[in-house]
Amino acid sequence: MKLWRRTAGAIKDKLSLITAADEKFTAAIIKATSHNDLSMNIENVQFIYRYLQSNPSSFKPIIRAVSLRVERTRNWTVALKCLMLLHGLFFSGIMAVDSIGRLPFDLSDFGKRKSRFSRTGRFNIFVRAYFSFLDERSILFYNKNMIRIEIIVKMQRIVDSLMRIKPIGETPLVIEAMEYVISEVVVINGHICRGFASFLSNVQSNMLEISSAEAELAMKIVAKSLSQREQLFKYFEFCRDFGVTNAHEISNFVRITESQVIVLDKLLHIAPELDRKAAKVTPVTAADMAEVDLVTTEECSNSPSDLISF
Repeated sequence: MKLWRRTAGAIKDKLSLITAADEKFTAAIIKATSHNDLSMNIENVQFIYRYLQSNPSSFKPIIRAVSLRVERTRNWTVALKCLMLLHGLFFSGIMAVDSIGRLPFDLSDFGKRKSRFSRTGRFNIFVRAYFSFLDERSILFYNKNMIRIEIIVKMQRIVDSLMRIKPIGETPLVIEAMEYVISEVVVINGHICRGFASFLSNVQSNMLEISSAEAELAMKIVAKSLSQREQLFKYFEFCRDFGVTNAHEISNFVRITESQVIVLDKLLHIAPELDRKAAKVTPVTAADMAEVDLVTTEECSNSPSDLISF
């Protein structure tokens, strides 16, 4: 049965290649996102990224080609590989990726018609969780009209989304996707660390005036940091047990320092009430804060390069 499925998938890929024979990057996308569930075709993935870097005008056609590939498939392997291909763009340094915004396809209902107990049910759940995170991430990096503290809040919501993506057995492709996820946690955590440290530094040096609402929001973020830290420890440990090799990065996550808490507490009490009413930031509700957490890292300088500048 498994051999038959692989043969059928290979036939579908060959038929797709025939119709895409006139476009190099479309053929590369099909090969990179084949029905083979063992791993991504790295050679073709790298070809796509190099092609984009040397031909910036091809960005939109490539995104359209990936979207079309997603919309035509009901196979979890193809859908997951398309998500991983797009995810890799965020690490590639290609600036145009920030112009995507909401993803041009919807996988929020992927495979829901099938029972979660079916052969592919758990993989479909994995695809939906991965899509939810990547869509949220893409929207955040597209919308830069936010103040620094809002960005930190949004990033912590992304960390929550990342932790909903959990490994399934020892399926090679899923483990490969989980390594992308763990790398993302480290990258986002680096942004949060640098952004929050810069925020406090500017406030302490009187270079940045903040309202009571912003100070209160920062305190709430700090208050959530302890539980978030414990969740991440457990999440990384869980991933390691399934063979996700880069999940050892958890050793870099630490609590917010006591001195930072003291600074925020003082700001909360000295910021005038008038500023609260005039604050540009929208007050965050209890429901919003239920999803907000903060984790920082001791080795921010070792994090990948910034995707958003604070």
